[in-house]
Amino acid sequence: MEGHEGHMMPGNHDMSSMSGHEGHAMPGHDMPEASCSMNMLFNWQINNVCVVFESWHIHNAVEMLISCIVVFCIAAGYEYLRVWTMTLQDQWSQADKKKLSDQQTLVGGHTEDGYESANVTTTSDSVCFLRKDMILARRSSKHHVLRSIIYAVLVAISFWLMLVFMTYNGYLMIATVLGAGFGHLIFGNGKLNASRDIQCH
Repeated sequence: MEGHEGHMMPGNHDMSSMSGHEGHAMPGHDMPEASCSMNMLFNWQINNVCVVFESWHIHNAVEMLISCIVVFCIAAGYEYLRVWTMTLQDQWSQADKKKLSDQQTLVGGHTEDGYESANVTTTSDSVCFLRKDMILARRSSKHHVLRSIIYAVLVAISFWLMLVFMTYNGYLMIATVLGAGFGHLIFGNGKLNASRDIQCH
């Protein structure tokens, strides 16, 4: 019909008007980010592996390699801390024994001189002994607090490594074992008992 030429039917739409929207994503329909995969079985997965924390998200082989190196260093460092703690405790124990031995020697020297020598002991000697006892007690208290702090740090690291192992990821498990073995080999020097493992802290 001539009178209806140029008119569009209600059901027909001009497709050219849609061309301006090509390639645009609809709002609210963004692609979701890959989430951390939770595996309860042994696996060799590389993509979407999270190491304990969600922020430590592995997306590719390079990130997995870096993560394995970090885990290796932490496991080796844990063994170093164990050796350092044992050495520090031995030093403190020897220092305390030496001071106690020196005090006993001084007291023994006074008693061997007999009753007259005991009467000669001045008040300054008593004050000196008292000060030494107070200093020794303070040092012992500080050492005890420091031992507790070091112990807490070692427990935290050991349980963190245990959680890494419980990802059941073969690469991370190997990195943990190799790091612990390397640390024991380099830093142990016969001071660490081979029967003790990480979870025994």
